[in-house]
Amino acid sequence: MLRSKATFSIEKPRKYCAREYSPTGAIVVKFIWMHINTKLLGETMTNPVLEATKNRRSVTRFETTSIEERKVQAILEAGRWAPSWLNKQPWKFTVVTNPSIKESLSKFAPTVYKLGVQEAPVCIVVSVDPNEDPFHFIEDGAAATQNMALAAHALGLGSCWIGVFNLEGERESTEEKIRNTLEIPKTHRVISLLPIGIPKYIKEKNRKELSQLVYQNKFGKPK
Repeated sequence: MLRSKATFSIEKPRKYCAREYSPTGAIVVKFIWMHINTKLLGETMTNPVLEATKNRRSVTRFETTSIEERKVQAILEAGRWAPSWLNKQPWKFTVVTNPSIKESLSKFAPTVYKLGVQEAPVCIVVSVDPNEDPFHFIEDGAAATQNMALAAHALGLGSCWIGVFNLEGERESTEEKIRNTLEIPKTHRVISLLPIGIPKYIKEKNRKELSQLVYQNKFGKPK
């Protein structure tokens, strides 16, 4: 809650807020109070959301070790709470754990991700119904995917966002093959695959400096 121009603090949810979440959802909420240092308004604060956003990486290889069901449910809960246009929530999450189905899905993934889809104990397929949100269904599905990727990282797991949406909706596209494999209705569009598990390794990545990305008031005007 913003107290003044000079201070910033986070308060825990009130009791009635806690009751709005399921027991598994509470796991997602709980990690918000872990201690991580970052700078905001000139002072140090604790904010694991910003830290998870900064430290999340795409994981392409996984241990085959199974992951706890409560963690899977917590990740799905994070997807459920993603933002969407007018709160339409047009998404559906297909949780794939069957090895033969994962192998089939891996055939449609780019080469660098094939083994990861097979190895990950869980692969969540995000699809959306454009009839529920004809204007922003792609962004809605992307937001849900990002929420779940961040939740997986916060729970000590890894994930990899594999985009499969075909802009032209072409026949025989990767998206259509995945939709047919999982028997997803033709009225729905498949946005992404999200294999989740314990990472075998994590590659470090660099980011451009903010000064290369941010403008003030008008495009091209340095901040």
